[in-house]
Amino acid sequence: MTFVRERPSRITFFLSLAAAMVALLLPARGAWAQDKQAQVSVAVSREAVDLGDSFIFQVSVDGASSADAPTLPESAAYKAEYLGGRDESSRSIFTVNGRTTDTSTLRYVMQWRVTPLKTGPGAIEPFQIKVGTQTLTVPRVEFTASEPGANPNFQLTLEPQSSQAFVGEPVHIRMTWVLGRNVKGAAFSGTDGGTDYDVLPIDPRPPKARTPTVQNTDPYRIVPFLNGQFVITRSQVTRDGREVAAFTADLVITPRRPGKLEVGPFRVAFDEVVGQKQRGFFDSPFEDLSQTRRAVVASNTVTLDIKPLPEEGRPADFAGLIGSYSLEASAANSEANVGDPIPLTLTIHGPEPLNSLKAPPLDSQPDVASRFKSAPEGWESTSDSAPSGQRTFSTTIRPKADSVTEIPAIRLPYFDTKTGKYDVALSKPIPLKVHPSREITLADALRPSSSNSGPQLPIATEHAKLTDAPVGIGANSESTIALIDQRVNVLAMVQSPVGVAFIVVPPAALAMLGLLAHRRRSRDPKTAARRVAVAHARRALAAANTAAELALAIRTALAPFLEIPAHAVTSMDASSIALPGDAASNVAALLSELESAAFDSTPIDLTAAKSRGKSLLEALHRA
Repeated sequence: MTFVRERPSRITFFLSLAAAMVALLLPARGAWAQDKQAQVSVAVSREAVDLGDSFIFQVSVDGASSADAPTLPESAAYKAEYLGGRDESSRSIFTVNGRTTDTSTLRYVMQWRVTPLKTGPGAIEPFQIKVGTQTLTVPRVEFTASEPGANPNFQLTLEPQSSQAFVGEPVHIRMTWVLGRNVKGAAFSGTDGGTDYDVLPIDPRPPKARTPTVQNTDPYRIVPFLNGQFVITRSQVTRDGREVAAFTADLVITPRRPGKLEVGPFRVAFDEVVGQKQRGFFDSPFEDLSQTRRAVVASNTVTLDIKPLPEEGRPADFAGLIGSYSLEASAANSEANVGDPIPLTLTIHGPEPLNSLKAPPLDSQPDVASRFKSAPEGWESTSDSAPSGQRTFSTTIRPKADSVTEIPAIRLPYFDTKTGKYDVALSKPIPLKVHPSREITLADALRPSSSNSGPQLPIATEHAKLTDAPVGIGANSESTIALIDQRVNVLAMVQSPVGVAFIVVPPAALAMLGLLAHRRRSRDPKTAARRVAVAHARRALAAANTAAELALAIRTALAPFLEIPAHAVTSMDASSIALPGDAASNVAALLSELESAAFDSTPIDLTAAKSRGKSLLEALHRA
C-alpha cells in the first residue's frame, strides 16, 4: 500500500493566514473601540428619598474597561461618598454548525452613595470623566428629598442634661432610639454643628474593649454616624406598658458661640421588618426570608441657651478649659545633680471629653521655668487607655542650680461653671535635693584617679578655674620598616605543615569562638545584652563629636545594667552599679561631667573624655 502526502491548497493557506491576522488585530480593534466608541449613562436607585436616608448614584461607561475616578460637583444639597468602580466587561463565544461567533462587551461602572442635606428638589450637575484619550460628560441627575413621616413603631428622642451652658462648656445629650419592630441595618445622620457647636459621641465601652469590632453577644453595636461611626448600647425600656428594645448613645455638644443654639434633629435610616416570605422548596434552611421596607425616623430638636465667658477675673494663661479640674504631679527622683534629667508625671482630672486636653507648658510657669530647664519636646501623653475623666502626661526637667529645694506647684487655670468664676488648679510641690555639679581640670581628665586613695574630683566653687594643657603635639615616630617588602606567598605556605596550620587554624578558632559565644549568650541573656550594649556604645563613642553624644554612648552601655531606657540613666544611677574597684564611681564621675557640659555648654576636652570612656567601657565589658 502506498501513502500519498497531499500538499495544502493555496486557498487553505490564505484562509489560515487571514485568520491569524484577524486574531492579531482583534486586541488593537478592541482598544480602538474603547478609545473611540465609549458612551456614558447614569442611573439612581430611587429619585425620591426621605431626609436622613441615601441613594445610590451609578455611572456606566460602555465601550471601556476602566476610567479615572472623578469627584462629584460640590453642592450644599447633598454629600457624596465614592464606593468604587468595577469592570463589568463580558465575552461570549458561540459555535453553531461549525461557525463561531465571538461577542465582546466592554463596560465600567462607578457608584456613589448620595445623602441629601435638605428637603426639596436637588440635582447632581453635569461633570466630566476621563476614559482613555476621551473626555465624556455625565448628564444631570435630579432627585427629591422630603421629611420622613411619623412611624408609630419607632421613636428617636434627644434629652439634654442641661439647657443652659457657657461657651466651651460640654453639654451631655442622651439619644434614645425605641424599636417596636425588628430592623436590619441602621445609619444615623444630622448636622455636625458647623461653627456653632461641636458634636462628639462618647464610647460607652471600657477603655480596653474599645476595638473596631464587637461580638454578637455584646450589648453594643457600631453604626454610621455623621462622617464616621459611633457606638450605641442595647437596653430595654417600657413603652405603653410593655418592654421593648431600645438603643442609646451619649453625645457631647460643645458650644462655640453665645446665644440660642438649635441641636438636631438627628435621623436614623433603617430597614423595617414587616413580615416573612414563605419558604420554598429550593430555599436554604439558613436563608433570611424577612420582608422589609425602608424607613427613616427623625428626633426632636433641643434648644440650648449659651452664655459668654466673663472677662472679669480671667487669668492671663487661661487656655479655655471649662468645668472643674485638679492636678497631681510626681517625680521619679527625690535627689539629682545640677543638670540631671528628672522624669516628671502630671495627671489631670476633669470632665469629659478630654480628647483635646493639653498639659500646661512649663515654660509659661514662672516658678518652674526659673529653676528648671524643661525638655524641648514638651509633654507627651501616656493616656492611651486612661480611665474616664483622667489624662496623664510625662516630660523631663533638669535643675539649674543646687539651691533648688523643690519642684514648684504646677498651675492649670479653668472656668468653674458651678461658681461662675475663674479658678486655678494647683499640684502639690515636690521636695527635691539637688547636689552641685562637678568640674575637673584638663590635667585631671588626662590623669584620672584609679584608686580610692587617689585625688578626688573637686567640687565646683565660685572661684574655681580651669587649667590648659601643655602647648604642642605628641612626638611622631618614623621607621623604614614600612618600606620593606613583606608580601606573603600563599602557594609556598600550603606546601609546609606549618603554613597549612597557619591558614586553617585561625578560621577554625574563630568558628569555635563564635560557637562558644553563641552558647554563652543562650545561657546568660543578660550578660549577652550587656555586651551588645557595650559594643554599640564603643561605636557611638568613637563617632561622638559633642559632650551630649558622648554622654549618650555611656548611657547606652549602662542601660542593660540598670534595666532602664538609656535616656533615663543619670550619674547617680551609674554609681549604684556593682562593678569591680572604682569603675562605678569613675563612670558616674565621667557621666556627671558630660551632663554638665551638655547642659550649660561648659568646655570639655572630648579627646580625654573619650580616652576615659574607652577604659570604662572595657571595665563594663569585663563585668
